[in-house]
Amino acid sequence: MAVKQRRAREREARRAAILDAGERVLEDVGYRSLRMEQVAVAAELSKGTLYLYFEGKDALCAGIAERRMRENFPALQAAAADAPDGLTAMARMSRRFFLHVTETPHVLRVALDWFQAPRLDDGTEDFRRYRAMVTEVLELIGATLRRGQTDGSIRAEIDPFTKAIHAWSSSLGVNLFILNAATVEQRIGRPFVTEALFEEHLESLLRSMAVTPAAATRALHASRVAEPLRKVSGER
Repeated sequence: MAVKQRRAREREARRAAILDAGERVLEDVGYRSLRMEQVAVAAELSKGTLYLYFEGKDALCAGIAERRMRENFPALQAAAADAPDGLTAMARMSRRFFLHVTETPHVLRVALDWFQAPRLDDGTEDFRRYRAMVTEVLELIGATLRRGQTDGSIRAEIDPFTKAIHAWSSSLGVNLFILNAATVEQRIGRPFVTEALFEEHLESLLRSMAVTPAAATRALHASRVAEPLRKVSGER
C-alpha cells in the first residue's frame, strides 16, 4: 500500500510539473504554435513519457485551465457565501475574479489564447475534467442568481443560465481590454483608467439583473468594501 501511495504521489507531482512547463511554453509561443515536443523539453521528459500524461495539446491546455479554475474556485465560493444577498454575492464574485486576473495576468492571457481556438479535441479525460469544472463555476453563478431571485435582490424573470453565460463572457471581454491596455490605448489614441473600466462593467452587469438601480448601487458599494481593487499589472 505504501509503495502504491508513493507512486501515486510521484505521478501527481510529475503531472503538476508538466502543467507548469506547459503553461510557461504556452505563454511564450501561444496556442497555435504550441508543440508537445516543446513541452517535453521544458519538463525535461521524453515525448513518449509526456504522452503518458496528456494525449495532445488540447488535453494539456484543458489540464492547465482546469487546475487554475479549481485553485480559484474556493475564493469565488467564499465571496458568494459571505454576501448578504444574491446580488451582492454576484458583485463580490465578479470582483474576486477581477482580482485573480490582476494577481496572475498571464493565466488569463494563456486561457484567452486557447479560448480562441477554432476547434478543440474534447474527447479526452482531461477535457472532460475541464468541462466539469466549467459546469461547477456556472452552477455556482446560477445558484447565486437563484438565491437573489429568492431574496428579492435579483429580478425574477431573469434566466439564471443565460445570465451566467452573460456574466462570464462580459467579464472575459473587459479583462481582455484591461490586460492589453497599452495596445487598446494605441487604438483609441488616449489613456484610460483600467480600474474605472472594470467598475463601469460591474455596475452595468448589476443593473442588468437588479430589481432596482438603487439595489445595484448598494451591491456595488458593498463589494468595493469587501474586495478592494489593487493596481492592474497590464501591458503598458
